[in-house]
Amino acid sequence: MAENLFQRRPKGSAPSMTVRKTTNRPYGRRKRQVSSPDRAVFFAMIVLAAILVSLGLLMCHLLGKGGGTNADATNQDRFSKMKMWKPRPVRRVRGGDGLGATEKALETSIIDKESGRHNSHSMYRSKFEESELGYDIYNCPDTPLDAYPRAWKATDVLENWDPNDTTTLPPAHRDVYQGLCIFDYQKQYDIARAYRDAEKPFIIRNDPNVMAASKRWSDPHYLLKHLPDGKVYTERSPTNHFMFYNAKLGGHVKHWKQPANDAIGMTYREWLERALEREAATLKSPEILAQVKELRMERIDEEKGGRLYSSLDDDEIVQDNDTEVEKRSKFYYLRINGWVEDAEDGTDKFIFDELPFFDPRKKEDSDLYFVDPAAQRGVNCRFGMRGIVAENHFDLSRNMLAVLEGQRRIVVGHPSQCKKMALYPREHPSGRHSSFDWSYTSEWDVHPAFKEALVSEVVIDAGDVLYLPTSWFHYIVNLSKNIQCNIRSGIGYENLHFTKECGFDPSSKQQ
Repeated sequence: MAENLFQRRPKGSAPSMTVRKTTNRPYGRRKRQVSSPDRAVFFAMIVLAAILVSLGLLMCHLLGKGGGTNADATNQDRFSKMKMWKPRPVRRVRGGDGLGATEKALETSIIDKESGRHNSHSMYRSKFEESELGYDIYNCPDTPLDAYPRAWKATDVLENWDPNDTTTLPPAHRDVYQGLCIFDYQKQYDIARAYRDAEKPFIIRNDPNVMAASKRWSDPHYLLKHLPDGKVYTERSPTNHFMFYNAKLGGHVKHWKQPANDAIGMTYREWLERALEREAATLKSPEILAQVKELRMERIDEEKGGRLYSSLDDDEIVQDNDTEVEKRSKFYYLRINGWVEDAEDGTDKFIFDELPFFDPRKKEDSDLYFVDPAAQRGVNCRFGMRGIVAENHFDLSRNMLAVLEGQRRIVVGHPSQCKKMALYPREHPSGRHSSFDWSYTSEWDVHPAFKEALVSEVVIDAGDVLYLPTSWFHYIVNLSKNIQCNIRSGIGYENLHFTKECGFDPSSKQQ
């Protein structure tokens, strides 16, 4: 039997330098005996080869400096940049894995939306099952029921969850008075469209375009790179409650007093700093607080260097003379708008490039979100801090609200509840808004009709879009640092008789 050609030499045996036959190896080769002269020639050849290789490398190096190819130049530039690269200065102790504590906080608590969505959905649970609602909110009928959406007394909803409480953290959870259907964009598109055409509110999720935008906008580093560097319109309040008002109408109302909130100019970077500081306090996170301190030091350096600018020309803007201590106790609601007419460049282009589902020019992506594309009024993006409450009101147009980061609790009410909402009259600077703070239970007895008002509520998470038909009431609570962008889409006339009974007519110019 032939010997294995690859078997090893027995241990302890030395290689032979003599010629021997491989009689039992049919494919074996004869080993050449190496003499001393042959060995000298062999080493000389090795030395010569080494000299030739060295000369070749030297010539390539000399030629590369003057007339190398584009690829050579690109590679040379790449390696030069690698040598020059230095990590960003860090003012904190770094972990054993080389990742700063602040970066970890941003990656896990803010940017990682997969775990964020799971935690949010597990924290906020529907209080009622299908047997109690009459329908499954995740598998609603193809057409809305007459009694859709289910509603409850506003006082019950508010007593169950104080609007000023935004500290629900895992493993705790909240039972939500939810009556709105939730549709999957990729599986229930046609049903969602039927509800939209019937002018019924609903939530749509799992739209790939919305999810992609949410992933990008949940990264503060991404927005710091792409949003304007200068100051933009930002509402400011000493309390967490914000009331809309048109100061120009104040002179027509006797004894009118401007609400506590006003408007200033603020950069996105500073807003991020102050929003994260509130997150750090609630979450008790030293990692996020470290990032706050770094952002603050960078901002102060910019302010000292005079590198901040503002292109604001809004006559509502007031000078921000608050001290650092005063600023830390206040709430800020930053706003950035985009207009399709100006979407050729700048911030407007960035917004419509980022949000194709809100671009009326991109019908395939935006068809569900626009009932009347010709009546669009641009994209309005609001950056909210944890705890901010936007008082109850209605809009005289259809509204699609997309949350791109964080969570918002929204209490909604049918237009038929108009007379029970204690609204300011049309001529008032805060017309269309409830005239009292819903969280003040003592005010409920002052407005007894409100105790009979019926509402539903929902928590919308990053990647969700809420459709609110014309004149539907909404009361917004910011449950975390968040971003919401919304678009208008014309007027639906199905429920306007309710608002007309309250003194509001869409044909009026003072709305």
